[in-house]
Amino acid sequence: MRELTEETGVDPTDVAPTSHVPVYVEYGKVPARPDKGEPEHFHLDFGYCFTTACADVGSIQESEVAGGAAWYPLGEAERLVGHRIARSLRASA
Repeated sequence: MRELTEETGVDPTDVAPTSHVPVYVEYGKVPARPDKGEPEHFHLDFGYCFTTACADVGSIQESEVAGGAAWYPLGEAERLVGHRIARSLRASA
């Protein structure tokens, strides 16, 4: 939740996680980012699915979010990022 609100400006009171279990966990090597003073390192990423009826995307933290942020209907989100979202919603029902 902290990362969602920090990087997209979404009001945390306007969203709800579909599950407290991540929809995915990824691990990988991240190249050095000299402009941010970061050496090459490994990153462990936990992805969560959120739902909303009214949340607006606010001020994007452009150094962390490439390509913007937006809300999508489930079918479109699933097409864009895969079946993990629908699986998360089914598990929370």
